[in-house]
Order: sequence, then C-alpha cells, then structure tokens
Amino acid sequence: MRTRMRRGVAAALTASALVLTAAACGGGEDEKKPAASGEAGGDKASAPAEEKPAASTEPLTAAQLKAATLVAADLGDGWKAAPIPADDEPAPKADKAECQPIADLMTEVPATASAKGEAADFEKGAEGDSALSQRAFTYEGTGAADLTKALGAALDACPKLSFTQDGEKVEMNIQKLPGAPKTAEESYAFVMDMPIPGLDMSIKAHLLIARQGTGITRAAYVPGQDPAAAKAFDALIPKIGDKLVKATQG
Repeated sequence: MRTRMRRGVAAALTASALVLTAAACGGGEDEKKPAASGEAGGDKASAPAEEKPAASTEPLTAAQLKAATLVAADLGDGWKAAPIPADDEPAPKADKAECQPIADLMTEVPATASAKGEAADFEKGAEGDSALSQRAFTYEGTGAADLTKALGAALDACPKLSFTQDGEKVEMNIQKLPGAPKTAEESYAFVMDMPIPGLDMSIKAHLLIARQGTGITRAAYVPGQDPAAAKAFDALIPKIGDKLVKATQG
C-alpha cells in the first residue's frame, strides 16, 4: 500500500522500510443473559426476557469516524503525529483467491466501504523508527460484519500471502496472535512478516482490525527495533478499539 501500509511493502523491496497492513485475535461473543424469574401465586414463573434493540445498520457519520480516530495524546509519551501520504492505488490482487480479504485491506480504504473515512499516522523515536498508521471507515448494512467474517476465514486459510507489485513478487508470512487483547464487538490481530529478498532480515508489522456495529478501525504498528514489540502492541489495542466503541455511542 502506498500509504504507510503498502508504502512499507514498496520500501521494503528497496531495503528501507516502514509499514505494511491489515488483522487476528478472535472477536468476543455476546453473553446471553438468563431470563429473569419471579413468583406468582406460589409458583415460579419466568418473566419475558428483555429484548435487545436491533443493531443499527446505518453507516457511521463523518463526526463518528473523526471521533474514532486516534490523536497523539491517546498514545502516550514519545508518540507524535506524522504526515499522511496520499494513496489512491487499489488493493493488490492476491495470488490465491482465499487470501484476497487480507489483500483487500492493503489500500487506504477498501473499495467496498461506504465512506472514505478518517486517517491518522504517528511515529515514535528520534528517527521515527516506530510507526503507527490508523484508518477508520464504515459500511452500510452488514458490510462491516461481512468484512470481518471474510478476514477471519482468510487468516485461517493463509499462513502466507503473496502478490505481484511493480513487477516484483511480494511474499509475506501471516501469524495470528490469539493471545492479543480483544476489543470492540469483534477484533483480529496478527503479524505480517515480509522477508527482504537478498538480505537476512524481514520487516514485521502488527495489524489490528476491530469492528463495532457498522464501523471498522484498522491499525498497523511497525515497531522498528523495539524488542518488546508484542507487549507494546498489546497496550495499543484497547486504546484503538475503545476510540471506535465510544465513537459509535456518540
């Protein structure tokens, strides 16, 4: 992505990298509440279970998408806003159809989204060697849930992802992170590991996709040389997810 996501892919092919993209920690399931019970005439009678309001199928508003987007103050010491590069390129086409839902996220905003959404990029370190790129976007109807369902299946089916970009074959290893924190209604977190051809090194990006209602937040964290990358990513996940949850409630 020529945003921080795919721009990292292109940069990696020339050995000067930044970020990649797209998400695996299982989403939480709603807990069913037991029906209330009461006494009538000495016999126990089950009270009708309280009906939950139907989930909204309306896309998030521009104000909600803005509220779902991080600011540097949300991230803590050392983080600062970074320029957001323009990206109007479509998602790459995965070599295997079952992996396309992952590749579909490797663009600024998926083509199926109902609104362009909001973006925020950040960096940390004297030379910005850690980077975080976030996008918040929305869908109509069941589009957001359809996206996360397809992504979950792709993460199970694709321990490797490959596509061709600028005439070069790009290959990535996909590692799900089942121990990562859960957030929002549904979330997936994973590591995308891209070996650098001809060099004994790779670039790793930690990805989060979280859904709340019809809203999606996607974040890519590239830790630079941080040896505690996994722990740092775990700390970022609830901050990113909470912004989305609160935005949908506003």
